[in-house]
Amino acid sequence: MRIDRNHWYLLLGFGGMLIAFVASIFLTLIVKTINPYYHLTIYAVAFFFFIVMVMNYIRERKGIKQISDLGTNLDVDDSKFEFKSSNKWTQNFYKDILANRQKIKLATDWINDIANGKSIELVDSEENQLTKAVINLQSELTTYRTKEERRTWQAEGLAKFSELLRTYNENMRDFGFQIISETVKYVEANQGAIFLVQEEEEEEYLEMVGCYAYERRKLAKKKIYKGQGLVGQCLQEKDLIYITDVPEKYVKITSGLGHALPRHIIIIPLLNDEKMVGAMEIASFKILEDYQIKFLQDLAKNIGASLSVIQVNENTQKLLEESQKMSAELQANEEEMRQNMEEMEATQEEMSRNQLELDGVFNAINNTLLKAEIDVEGNFKSANQKFKDFLKWSDDDLKYKKHENICRDQQRCNDIWKAVRSGDNYIVEYETKTSKKEKVWIEASYSPVLDFSGNLSKILMLAQDITERIANEEEQRRLSLVADNTDNSVIITDKEGYIEYVNSGFEKMTGYTLEEIKGKKPGHFLQGPETNQDTKRKISQLLKEQKPIYEEILNYDKSGNSYWVSLAINPVKDENAELKNYIAIQADITHTKKSALDAKYKLEAIGRSNAVMEFDTNGIILEVNQNYLDIIGYDRHELIGKHHEIMVDKSTSESTNYKNLWEKLAKGEFVTGEFKRYTKSGEKVILKGVFNPIFDINGKAIKIVKFATDITQEKKLAKDNERQQVELLNHMEAIDKTIGSLEFNEKGKIVRANDIYLSITGFKFEDIKGKSYFDLLPEKDRFKPQYQMMWESLQNGKFFSGEFKQVDSQGHEVWLSGTINPIYNNSNNLEKVLLLAQFTTKSKQKLNELNGSVSAMKGVIPILEVNTDFSLKNANPLFFEASGYSRMNLKSVNFKENFNFEKGITAKTVLTDLENGKKVETYLEFKTKEGDWVGSKVSLAGVQNLDLELDKIIILFTGMVDHKVQLKNVN
Repeated sequence: MRIDRNHWYLLLGFGGMLIAFVASIFLTLIVKTINPYYHLTIYAVAFFFFIVMVMNYIRERKGIKQISDLGTNLDVDDSKFEFKSSNKWTQNFYKDILANRQKIKLATDWINDIANGKSIELVDSEENQLTKAVINLQSELTTYRTKEERRTWQAEGLAKFSELLRTYNENMRDFGFQIISETVKYVEANQGAIFLVQEEEEEEYLEMVGCYAYERRKLAKKKIYKGQGLVGQCLQEKDLIYITDVPEKYVKITSGLGHALPRHIIIIPLLNDEKMVGAMEIASFKILEDYQIKFLQDLAKNIGASLSVIQVNENTQKLLEESQKMSAELQANEEEMRQNMEEMEATQEEMSRNQLELDGVFNAINNTLLKAEIDVEGNFKSANQKFKDFLKWSDDDLKYKKHENICRDQQRCNDIWKAVRSGDNYIVEYETKTSKKEKVWIEASYSPVLDFSGNLSKILMLAQDITERIANEEEQRRLSLVADNTDNSVIITDKEGYIEYVNSGFEKMTGYTLEEIKGKKPGHFLQGPETNQDTKRKISQLLKEQKPIYEEILNYDKSGNSYWVSLAINPVKDENAELKNYIAIQADITHTKKSALDAKYKLEAIGRSNAVMEFDTNGIILEVNQNYLDIIGYDRHELIGKHHEIMVDKSTSESTNYKNLWEKLAKGEFVTGEFKRYTKSGEKVILKGVFNPIFDINGKAIKIVKFATDITQEKKLAKDNERQQVELLNHMEAIDKTIGSLEFNEKGKIVRANDIYLSITGFKFEDIKGKSYFDLLPEKDRFKPQYQMMWESLQNGKFFSGEFKQVDSQGHEVWLSGTINPIYNNSNNLEKVLLLAQFTTKSKQKLNELNGSVSAMKGVIPILEVNTDFSLKNANPLFFEASGYSRMNLKSVNFKENFNFEKGITAKTVLTDLENGKKVETYLEFKTKEGDWVGSKVSLAGVQNLDLELDKIIILFTGMVDHKVQLKNVN
């Protein structure tokens, strides 16, 4: 080894000192008597050589300290170092350290570029172990990103088509088109078709159920049999077919897509449980990558399963419809046969029953009606006893009587004979006379009786005595002359309540005519859904008791319109006190009722929503509602009969204004305003209301009604709101002076920017006024969907907080941290959007630089993470490589047994220094997995949590950078 000048100085100094001391000892022993100055001279020479040695040592130690700092601390600026040493070995070591630092810095820059997605290129002369590792890192990251993008593309595609398969699973045609169109778009192909396996006469073929080409739906119908073209070959082989160089005319001739132009075709069988249910054919100008083909194969499995489900559903539906149709037809036939049998049985029973009924009817007719038979000449052939008794005819009289003897009106007789000769029945009422010349009325029915040849053989006359009814109607007619001269409704019913007569007033009021309602009960058509049921029940009960009735009830006219009537019903009895009729008179009181109800409901509504109190004209309280009692805290009995002054203070009750108030009210004047009152507990309340005089029919005020609402809380809220508005304005001014702000109108256009925002971005307000939020984004981000979605969410009432990226006036990116808030007006409509944020561009840059440095450091320095109790938590790959431990067994390693600090340093002292914010640098030995002890200079740094408490400790093995660990590619 070559000895340099500094080492010569050390040897010379040491040798000189040794010679001087030996000479001094020798002279002392040999020469007993020696001049003291001689000793001093020798010691002076020895001291000089000692000083030379010390200065040389200090100089060399300082150089070694500088080299140590450069080698262990990458943050040291080596340009400020002036290393001076005559020691060639130290100088060479210093140059090697500088060269290694440059390599580490260069590797750091490369790693940062790779982390930011940039590509780096290295010339051949730069290749070494470190550059090879960086290049390998770049290559692995690129490969990983590509694979990850493809995996994401496949996963998103399968998720998207899973949703489509669930959506279009009812109609095969829609299913086929939607699936093939979306598939062609997703793989960026040009044409596609989907086929379904069908069977015809035990021969399978493929039928096209969906076709898509050049962004349009194709409606082509096509059948392809086994072995026919590429699709037929796929059906035969049940395997994927992929042709990447199809001749130009081959597609048109043999492909299932017809005259397609693309040159690359893939046909994939659609299988379900190893059974082919269809095929999918896709044509593309581009070659499909392996991952795209894999995606299509996975998708084909899902499509195959869905096709099977749809086929099963369609077949099931078809079978169900056929089964239902057959079942309906069988049921119809069975029902028809059953009905025929029942009709035959019913006909036989009906014939027997009709015979019995006819016998009974004839017996009943003979006993109740006037019955006679007349021949075609008009002569009476026979008549029952009731007929003869009614007309007081004898048997001999009947022989000589003709029809014209009872029907004396010749025109009416002609009408009767004309009708019966035409085969029609004829009913008529007319007056006749008995043999005693007594006038009687009959209602007669004439029915023609035909012989077997269909010719008229005789006429059957059935009649009843209506003399009494005609007399009653005449009497009622005379009564109606009086009733018809009034607008009131008059109804006359029989004793059962069935209408016999109504006047014109009834017809005007209800819209019904007598012909429409004769024989009906009034309650069956006059009352409706809103008629009071209790009133109806009360009327029914009084009718049963034959008592007079006076009620108000809601009725409905013919058009369904409701109206109120005052109803009076009186029973009419004969001379034997037997009930004969009911007479009902109705007066329309709708207008009066509506006015009364309107006033009633308005007063009730006012009473429910207001505090109401009634006074006489002297101020004595007559009535008070619950709302008023709730406000002032009194009970009702505490106020009734008391004067109004109980609710005011003494100064008010003795004031002139208070006395004038009651004088005005007594005169009938209205008084409105806001009034200060006191509750029972002495609390002050403010009422807003009106004193409203009530007048008698002579226009004199008889009482006062006060309507009021409690506005005490409203007054307090108004004051609080005013104070909050002032505070809000002060806060907004303070915010405006500390952070940047932007205001947008409801359309997203900038309407205001504060000085802080303009000064940092360099814009003038005129430059950005009227621009949108998107105009402030970097050009590459302006059309990203997340920003559009963010703005739509703001318009829907959502706010955003976080970091936002924009550009300044020079086009440079700036970062802001804050919130974007929608602001609404009183109508709950979006009025503006407010952005409040601090500019964090520099912090963002420092954070990125720090992240890059940390990433670089992890690639070149072994790092160990421990908890505050010095239990091992985590480490980087370089530490695992140096120690031999793995991530799985790291946490089981005991720090106390496998790690040793240098003398005087303990885990407790390290923890104390880190908790006090100090940086700790020391020497640390650790035991590898193989049992070897490895030592290194280390730097320890504490990491705090959000509560600024020490959370974990980072140990950087800075002394192992150069030779302890072989650098490897770490992903």
